[in-house]
Amino acid sequence: MARIGFWQLLLDDRVSYWERNAINGAYDQAEIAAGQAEAASFTIGQLQARMTTMGREIVMLRAALTVLVNTLRDTNVLNPALLEARLEAALEEASPPPPPQTTATAVAPRPYVCIKCRQEVAAAATTMTADGPVCDRCLR
Repeated sequence: MARIGFWQLLLDDRVSYWERNAINGAYDQAEIAAGQAEAASFTIGQLQARMTTMGREIVMLRAALTVLVNTLRDTNVLNPALLEARLEAALEEASPPPPPQTTATAVAPRPYVCIKCRQEVAAAATTMTADGPVCDRCLR
């Protein structure tokens, strides 16, 4: 539905001033949302193109590195075992350390408020009744 103009409001008895404002406001919001969706779609297209380009570059770098290492190995310029050890050390240094293994810390249960005395009591010291939690002192 398009925006409702002054003459349409004036000549149409079925539309009130407040309805026109509500319809025009919703139309404006829809236009804004459509513009944002179009901008997001454009950005996503750019990112997809960039990722495709980067994927091709990674394949080319991998091929160049493979040729370089195979050439060095075939000409006996370097020791394959030494190259393997240095490569593993460099990869280990480049990757982030694993997060420390911590035991799950038990979260203390939140205290309940007794419905009779209005005191905060630990969950273990309460009994749940039909009306709500009652502490063991008030239950006696």
